Amino acid sequence: MREFLRNKEGVSILFEYILFSLICIGFFMIISVNSDDIFMHMPNEAVMEDEMSDIGNMMSTMVTDMYLILPENGYIDTEYRIPEKAGQDTYIISAETAYTDQIIEVISSDSGKKVRVTIGGIATTMPINGTASSSSTNHMISYDSRR
Repeated sequence: MREFLRNKEGVSILFEYILFSLICIGFFMIISVNSDDIFMHMPNEAVMEDEMSDIGNMMSTMVTDMYLILPENGYIDTEYRIPEKAGQDTYIISAETAYTDQIIEVISSDSGKKVRVTIGGIATTMPINGTASSSSTNHMISYDSRR
């Protein structure tokens, strides 16, 4: 036993090859198990959040522009189109009536992810409510000041 511990020769080439191969196989197994989450799921989440934020900002801009050109006695209809999907998910645009800060929510129907966008300062004079689904791409916003 003492001779075995005093032996200063290196590890055999076969043992080194087996050890190195096991380490590499283990590393690639860990990468392959996590590759779907790393390379597919996380980028899709980032793209989906950006697209949902863009859609919310588009709606906010559209409502603000509509507010700026509202007639005193009359009505205005604005037709708009929205993308079918954000990332790989369908979504719902929701605006609830508020009298302070109006918030537009874009909610994913599939994953439940939610992005909130505010409309600055117009909720006190023109409360907004309604929903729109991405299953239909053509939508209409209507305002009637006579009501």
